[in-house]
Amino acid sequence: MSDSAAPPLRDTVARHGARRLRVVTMGSGPPLLLCHGFLGSAENFESWYAALAQRRTLVIPDLPGFGSSDPLRREHSAEAIADAMEPLLRDLGVDRFDLGGLCLGASPALVLAQRHSDRVDRLILHTPLLDPSLVRRRFHLQAGAMTAPGVFSGIVWLSRRRVVSDLYKRLMVEGDDVDAAAADMNFRNQTRADPRATREWLRDGLRRRDVDVLAARRQPTLILAAEDDRIVDVAALRALAQRLPRVQLAVIAEAGHGWTEEFVRRQLDVVCAFLDGVAPSDSAPAPAPQAATATATRR
Repeated sequence: MSDSAAPPLRDTVARHGARRLRVVTMGSGPPLLLCHGFLGSAENFESWYAALAQRRTLVIPDLPGFGSSDPLRREHSAEAIADAMEPLLRDLGVDRFDLGGLCLGASPALVLAQRHSDRVDRLILHTPLLDPSLVRRRFHLQAGAMTAPGVFSGIVWLSRRRVVSDLYKRLMVEGDDVDAAAADMNFRNQTRADPRATREWLRDGLRRRDVDVLAARRQPTLILAAEDDRIVDVAALRALAQRLPRVQLAVIAEAGHGWTEEFVRRQLDVVCAFLDGVAPSDSAPAPAPQAATATATRR
């Protein structure tokens, strides 16, 4: 994996009717459409740009209601967000493509993978919320309370207060070891997110039951998770991966939901190897013995 700088990016705004959709594109090779996570933007993948753009043409939108993209008029379900990606794929002339989704972004990615099973090749899911049983009960309770009618407006107000936001994420979601630049970017994205889109997408994401979509796929799928993630139940994810022979599960030891420089380096080693169709390099720290719970079918 090279450490060279990312190639020049194109930052454009696609217009579909009256709605704006911001899109970042860069790199060369087969297209890779990436769907960012909750309260995110294309910049969620900024630390991946240089490595992945050497292998793929990256197509990274700000999903509707987040970053610089307008919200939808309809409910922000995974299906509706996937619908918003269809005109983008047509405009760019994308036929076959690889696909990725981060956390909640895995849900619209899986919708697209199911719709276009003959066009989507490799699929990368980072900390996906595949089924309610794979999400920690504590997070279900947190999300249910925070998005309840009469409560959510107050949560939105508090989320715009940096001290309160950082304290909540450190104690309940990400832990202490978080890159400062990533924390700044995440807070900027959080303040830009449309409140209605935020509430609707989170509630939809926690109800998803997408395991059957994974089981039906014939092409390789990579699932990434951090050993100490506070949202996804990693033990349950391991048990699931053992039943899915075309899925490769990579659990990064000594890492949590927040991204650090070391976590990024280790996950990129796995992601780049998966896209290249080879084993991860020996330069990466060896995973815990129980981390490799399933082996991908390589092309």
